[in-house]
Amino acid sequence: MPWCRVLGPLGRAPLRPGQRGPAVQALQERLRELGYDPGPADGVYGHQTAEAVRELQRDCRLRVDGIAGPQVLSVLRDPAVLALRRPLALAPGQSLADAARALQLSPAALRRALGLPPRAQPAPGQRWVLWERVVAAEVKPGPGQAAGLRALQRRASLVSAAAVVAAGGPGDDPAALEAAAAATALGLPVWVTLHTRRAPALLPGSYGPGQVQQLLHGGRERDRWVQRALDWSRVPGVTGVHLDLGGLRFGDGPRWLRLVRRVAAALHSASREVIVSVPLRDRRGFWARAADDVDWEAVAGLVDRVVLVPPVLAERARPRRPLAPPELAGRLRAAVRRVPPWRCLLALPVGALILPGLGEEGASPAVPGTLSAPRARSLAYRARTRPHWEEAAGRPRFQCVAEGREREVWLENRESLARKLDLVEGLRLGGVYLSAMGEEDAGVWTALRERWKVHKLPSAPGDATA
Repeated sequence: MPWCRVLGPLGRAPLRPGQRGPAVQALQERLRELGYDPGPADGVYGHQTAEAVRELQRDCRLRVDGIAGPQVLSVLRDPAVLALRRPLALAPGQSLADAARALQLSPAALRRALGLPPRAQPAPGQRWVLWERVVAAEVKPGPGQAAGLRALQRRASLVSAAAVVAAGGPGDDPAALEAAAAATALGLPVWVTLHTRRAPALLPGSYGPGQVQQLLHGGRERDRWVQRALDWSRVPGVTGVHLDLGGLRFGDGPRWLRLVRRVAAALHSASREVIVSVPLRDRRGFWARAADDVDWEAVAGLVDRVVLVPPVLAERARPRRPLAPPELAGRLRAAVRRVPPWRCLLALPVGALILPGLGEEGASPAVPGTLSAPRARSLAYRARTRPHWEEAAGRPRFQCVAEGREREVWLENRESLARKLDLVEGLRLGGVYLSAMGEEDAGVWTALRERWKVHKLPSAPGDATA
């Protein structure tokens, strides 16, 4: 359910220490439900209630002042917060290893998630908050689909939902229907990704020119998209539809919002989730900010999750290279000022990127190619070279000759992914959207296992009808 619909008796006016009344009592009851201790639910905003609000602000990385302002109230209204955060306190005689075993985590992973120093043992009764994260894994269509499904089978315990890329409705794409059935057989909820991406790369952010505008300005095309989303919602195992429509020109925001509103109305009536992708732009300068005419507060009220899609390459870097974590951090901070961070997933293409060599920049295609990690290692072996770390991009790189031309290959390994996961944790994002399964290095899953308790999403509540 979208977060803004869960209003309850809290209201919208800020609540401050010293106030009394039903709204304060509702605040106290909600804080207790989330695992905080505001004292008795007597409707009096006293010192204990203010301290509980401060603890919530620390956990959610908000300004700590003890005042239940708009940001605090939006957190309290949002059921996703209750789902993702797990209050934790050791019982007398219980060790950290016992708690880790109950959570199906290693003691080292739990220690890291709680921010405990080495060998530190929390005291019995001491309150901690363990944030669970959503890990969505995308299965690409075409030749890589079989490898993606095999990888999904091996890593199902570390995946919250499987995203299946579809070219149309269930009747138009039997391969996507087969992939959705295979993911459902693994016990995973399925999101179907309807996209305007450039084929055959199908990288998040590689959108075809004009396709978004053709969709938004054509009434029949919009009707087809709404119908496709509704048709997929009837497929067993499908719990949500992901709209990946790409970047918008100035003036397209209201049309895009109307399409999202229509899709959300249809899917929420069928008890299905709505996920939308939002490209992260370089928002420096007045005109860059003015060109964004999307009502993000309205979007956050309509959809269940937002996938933040960074550009594959840094816009201003010459020679071309992937986006570095510090460059990504600025874009993410700008995004979460407008959309609740716990509803956001960071899109990460986990395969290797292959770019033209330094002497071929003029002939480079607009979209980089992708390689699986085993294929990239094979190229490095044949070129008799080893990847070396490039601090400017925050990931390893090597040069080779492929198809008779010089190429640069950028890898995504355990260390480079760990830097991006640091951003997810620091900004309290809801998780990651991994693209594409079957191309990743095994270190990707090691990094996830060492850090996070993966949040398991509920399955579809049976077949739905319009």
